[in-house]
Amino acid sequence: MHAPAFTIEKWVRVMAGHCCDGVWHRDGSDGCASALPIRPALRERLIAWADRYNACGDHLPPERQAAFDLKEFSADGLKIARAIRAELPGWTIVYFDAAKCDYGNREQPRHEFEYEV
Repeated sequence: MHAPAFTIEKWVRVMAGHCCDGVWHRDGSDGCASALPIRPALRERLIAWADRYNACGDHLPPERQAAFDLKEFSADGLKIARAIRAELPGWTIVYFDAAKCDYGNREQPRHEFEYEV
């Protein structure tokens, strides 16, 4: 099954995840940053942000993990989501704020860590 096209849905979630470009479709499937109709400089910024998350990952051996400041990372991601919003008026841009998500609390309301920008 193919993921829906961003340009058809006009909806994107900006969220870091291991081995992805940091963008997701409404159905939860990961997407390619190259499929977003945004400036190349913003696309590169988005991919670099996603790569920072991949470099910190607990999926890597400890000696290969980069230092990681979750609050700074999340603030940068929000700036990127807002820049995407500015370039794609009329789209729904949702941001998943990892710094606000309590991964151990399944009762946490989703709107506390995921919201439209």
